[in-house]
Amino acid sequence: MTTSQVATMPPDAQPRPAGRVAGTAAPPPPLEAYRAGPRSAPGPRRLTAQALVAVALVVLLGVLAAVAAVTVRADAEDLRTVVTGRAAVAADLRFALADLDAQRADALAPGEAADDPDTVVGNELNALITAQQRRAQVSDLLRRLGGDGSQSARVRALLDGLGRYDDLSGRSAFVSEQDPNRVAGHPPVVSVSMNVQAGALMHDTLLPTAAALSAVYARQADAAHAHAHDTAVRWALVLGLLAAVTLLYLLWWQRALARAYRRLLNPPVLATTAAVLAIALAGLVALGATASAVDAASREGLRPWSRLAEARAVAAQAAAAESRWFVHESSLAVGDEQEFTELTRRLDTLLAPGGDADARERAAYRDVSARYGHFRADDRRLRSLKDAGRTEEAVAVLTEVGRGDVAFDFWDFATTLDGLAARQLADFDAHARDASGSLAGWPGVPAGVLAAGALLVLAGIRPRLAEYR
Repeated sequence: MTTSQVATMPPDAQPRPAGRVAGTAAPPPPLEAYRAGPRSAPGPRRLTAQALVAVALVVLLGVLAAVAAVTVRADAEDLRTVVTGRAAVAADLRFALADLDAQRADALAPGEAADDPDTVVGNELNALITAQQRRAQVSDLLRRLGGDGSQSARVRALLDGLGRYDDLSGRSAFVSEQDPNRVAGHPPVVSVSMNVQAGALMHDTLLPTAAALSAVYARQADAAHAHAHDTAVRWALVLGLLAAVTLLYLLWWQRALARAYRRLLNPPVLATTAAVLAIALAGLVALGATASAVDAASREGLRPWSRLAEARAVAAQAAAAESRWFVHESSLAVGDEQEFTELTRRLDTLLAPGGDADARERAAYRDVSARYGHFRADDRRLRSLKDAGRTEEAVAVLTEVGRGDVAFDFWDFATTLDGLAARQLADFDAHARDASGSLAGWPGVPAGVLAAGALLVLAGIRPRLAEYR
């Protein structure tokens, strides 16, 4: 058959390739045309790179969760240390110094009755014992503050000034005790003079230095609170963002693996995704709880305690001013009387409950105020007796330890105030412990869980990599 003949033949009459029957479809390609792996699956290098990215994100999340837990817990502990280990000690120091000065002055008031030398008027022993206790307390408090190198200069200044104060007040007491005609309410002039010098040293040097030390620690406490709160919030944001990125990547990779290998899910990758989600939620909740607990520690404990600690120091200074006013001469006592008026005016404000006080706390504040009222009533009685020339009765009111006497009612007031301040400090400590407790189990738990998740990622791609061998 020639070429021209083939060209003129009708289509149906043209010859067909060998092996093909007219009217049948083309046979499928040979089996060798199928690859061993699934269609559109990534190569081993690409799959390995995707797995390494997933592992890196999970490991980084675990490392940051561990760092966040350690950092935030350390900040919460720093806040507790500053308040309970420094600020509270400095506040106690202010009170002890002021009350020491009051007791040293009170010890000069008792003596013999004017009409009966064999009769002792006033309670000198109580003042001496209390002064001894306060002096020992001051030494212990200074020892506890001595570990803070940043405030060592102030602590040394207090120690130096305290040595001079002990010398002056000790010689004042010695001269008074050696006077053979020691009439109640009229200590020897030389004794009074040295007590005036000791009181000036306490008023102008020791108490201002202690107040400055207390103010430094109060500022440190406020700064530690702000730092602990802000650190918890920042770490919560960092962990939340990184967890979101990790979850999005794992979900995308899960979908890509399902489409490439025609499997519904990759269980190890799914387990890792669940672990990341669980740790992210737990971390956000824990860090949020820490920030809230730190705020509660400041609002419900630190702030009201700071106010009451200031009230304790002011009350002790007022009592010292009252005692110095009694034993000093009229010309020297004018300043003491003015100081007492100013300090009691401050107390009227400091003893008022804050706006956050609950019903139980308001009742405690009312109790403190009532006892403070007893002390003020005793003071008015004391001044009235002295102005009327009834000195011996006034000495008894100042130094005796019965209801209606200054020594007893101030002790009652100061002890009740101290108890309320201690409860507020305990509230602070409880909230601060809650701040650390919110991260209980960290960083061990999240680090372990996410490390296991990283291993699961590697285990999840092992069967897929085996398909390429």
